[in-house]
Amino acid sequence: MILAAGRGSRMGALTARTPKPLLPLAGKPLLGHLLDRCAETDVTDVYLNLHYQAEQVLRFLDGTTAKVPVHARTEPRLTGPAGALRLFHEELAAFDAVLVTSCDVIMGEPLQRLVDAHTRGGYALTFACTRIRQARRYGVLDIDPDGRIRGAREKPDVPDDETHWISAGVYCLDPRIIAHVPEDVVYDYARELAPALMAAGERVGAHRLTGYWRDVGTPDSLREAGEDAGRGLIPWLTERADR
Repeated sequence: MILAAGRGSRMGALTARTPKPLLPLAGKPLLGHLLDRCAETDVTDVYLNLHYQAEQVLRFLDGTTAKVPVHARTEPRLTGPAGALRLFHEELAAFDAVLVTSCDVIMGEPLQRLVDAHTRGGYALTFACTRIRQARRYGVLDIDPDGRIRGAREKPDVPDDETHWISAGVYCLDPRIIAHVPEDVVYDYARELAPALMAAGERVGAHRLTGYWRDVGTPDSLREAGEDAGRGLIPWLTERADR
């Protein structure tokens, strides 16, 4: 599932006329890159939640030849990154695992590694995570040495000079846990879903990312990602250019 509904308010004027999933990176919309990356995994179907400027995204999808079937549905109102799972509850129940990714993060390593780590760990929910400073803007994760998450805090007041493991905005989950997500409310992974699962005795795990990761939710970070692409720092972009 690709999260493509948000207003992209941090982008300022860039998203006044263009939805964030269609903003370009290295000459291609962010959503286009994600669809290509999904096709490089064991993904068999892609689901998108839409809301802000949904018509533009639908037109893009109509003009794109995706390598896997894509199903889009518009949320009447935003329900957050975990709440959006409810939009496709019945469809997702048919799968062994659900990979969820935001449009505004760029992860260097293959998405399949997260899926494989989730399966090996036997987790109900697995966070892709990365270690950074200035973590107060993200979901901060408390992780055991064995990779099991013992605590999750959304945007905690932690010192900027400390390094913390954070949610990287990419997840893998057992579709049965969607039943833990209430309907018609804003629901997040670190703030609500992970604590609810742990309280219910479910295993929540972390997959520690290696290599490149960037949040591209602001104009500066999107520009910097473009510069990184030009320097060959985003592995899958470099691999495609070499083909």
